[in-house]
Amino acid sequence: MTLVEVMIATALGTLILAAAGSLMVYNARSLAALSNYADLDRYSRGAVDKLSQDIRQATNLISFTATELEFNAARGRSNITYTYNPDARTLVRREGRNREILLQECDSLTFTVYGRNNVSNTWDQFVVTNATGAKLIKLNWTCSRTILGQAVNTESVQTAKIVMRRQD
Repeated sequence: MTLVEVMIATALGTLILAAAGSLMVYNARSLAALSNYADLDRYSRGAVDKLSQDIRQATNLISFTATELEFNAARGRSNITYTYNPDARTLVRREGRNREILLQECDSLTFTVYGRNNVSNTWDQFVVTNATGAKLIKLNWTCSRTILGQAVNTESVQTAKIVMRRQD
């Protein structure tokens, strides 16, 4: 082998290793993004399941803001409160002394409360300003994480509408 052949072989080997390395980094980022998305989606589904169960079984909505809901729980249980803390980026459920974090790394979350249909022959929902007319709760939230040192949005906007069924 001549020196020129060795130099060409080394250059080709370096190019192949660089291409393989960049492909490996791309695959690692993709896998991390998919893993984070699946994890956040699992937490979102769990939070919606818990919220749906509590809202549908609540006897009435006591108070609300864009970041907090308080329900009168059914069957003599303690009141249930859902609070979104934008500084901590968490959604917390409280029932009596029990405290449970349902969502973490939540960039935004808003509650919107709608009332019963108050115009005949329409199916539109109308935003209410007091808790006594509440019939439907709408939630919007977005969560994200840092993937390999870069802050990226790993979950699209999530929305849920939950109807209060009980109301004794």
